[in-house]
Amino acid sequence: MDTVTHGLTGWLVARALPDKWKGEHPSIATAVVVLGSVLPDADNAASLLGSELYLRIHRGLSHSLLGISVTSLVVALLFARFGRWKDAKRLFLLALVGQVSHVLLDLLNAYGTQVLQPFSDVRLSLDLLFIVDLFFTGIVIAGIAWSRGGRAGRARVAMASLAVYVGIAALLHGRAVDLVRDAAVRSGVRVVTAAALPLLPSVPLPSLDRLGFATPAVAFPTGEDPPGNRAPVEKYTVPFPAGPLSWNGFVDDGRTFLRAEVDPLAGTLEWKQRELRGPDVPEVRAVRGLADVETYLWFARFPAVSVASDKGRTEVTFYDMRFSGMPGRNPFLLRVIETPGAPPLALWGS
Repeated sequence: MDTVTHGLTGWLVARALPDKWKGEHPSIATAVVVLGSVLPDADNAASLLGSELYLRIHRGLSHSLLGISVTSLVVALLFARFGRWKDAKRLFLLALVGQVSHVLLDLLNAYGTQVLQPFSDVRLSLDLLFIVDLFFTGIVIAGIAWSRGGRAGRARVAMASLAVYVGIAALLHGRAVDLVRDAAVRSGVRVVTAAALPLLPSVPLPSLDRLGFATPAVAFPTGEDPPGNRAPVEKYTVPFPAGPLSWNGFVDDGRTFLRAEVDPLAGTLEWKQRELRGPDVPEVRAVRGLADVETYLWFARFPAVSVASDKGRTEVTFYDMRFSGMPGRNPFLLRVIETPGAPPLALWGS
C-alpha cells in the first residue's frame, strides 16, 4: 500500500491497542507504532542506486520477518536510551506491531514482498487490493476520527471493518480467477496456471452536454452520437483507485500469457492481450545473463517483450503484463539494445 495509508493504519492500530500496552505513555506508544508502520518503506532510498538495484532491494530485507525484528529492536533501544519511557521490551513489541501491519498491507497487493529474506528472495503476494485503495484508506481515516478521545472499541470496529473489506476482496478475487480459468477452458486453451490481479478501475467523466457547456448544435439529449458524417463524441475516463471491482485475469498456457479484463460481479470478461512468454523469445535468450535482464525476469510476474530490428541493431523491450490496462501509464520497462561490435546496453524507463 502507499506510505500514507501505512502511517494512518499504524495510528488506527495504536488506537485499538489495550491501554495496558501503552502504559503511562500513550503518546509515545502511538508514535512508536506509527513509526514502525512506515519504517519498512525506508528502502525507497534504494531508488537512488538505479532501477535494477531498486527492484532487488525494495520490499526486500526491510520487509522481511528478520528485518522488521532487527529494526524494531533498534527503534526500541533508541527510544529507551533517549526517551522518557525506558521499557525496551514494550517499545520493541509496539514497533514490531507497527511493522507487521505494514508487511500485511503490502502482501495484499500484487507487487510482491520478500518476507523470507535473506533466506529466500521469493516474492509473495495475495493479489487482493490495488496498491492505492481510497475505500480502504477512507475506512482507516473514518476509524481514526471516530475513535478520538481514547475510544479503543471504536478503533477495533474500524479494524474489523477493514478485515471484512479485505474478505470481500478475497471473494471477488476467487470469483475472477474462476471466471478466467473457465473461459479459457471453454475456448480450448490449456491452463497451466490462472491468476487474477487488481486492476486500476476507471470511471467515465460526464459529457459536456450534461454539464450544460455544449451548444444546441452538438448537445443530444438522448446521449447518442451525432448522425451523419460527424466524428463520434469522445468519451473520457479517469482512473479511480477504489474498490476491488476491476481485475486483470491471466492464463499461462505454457507458451503464451493471456490477459482478460474481468468483472466478477457481472460474471463477464473480455480478452485483451495474448503474448509469447518473454523468456521463450529467441532475442531474449540471446541476452540472458545480463544482470538487468535477470533481475527483470525475476521481478516480472508475466514478462513479455517487443522486438524491433533495423540495420543489424536490435532493441528488445521488456514489460510486465501485470501492469497492463493502467490508464496513461506503462511502468517498469526495460530496453536492451544490441549493436554489432558493442556490448548490450540496458535502459530502464516507464
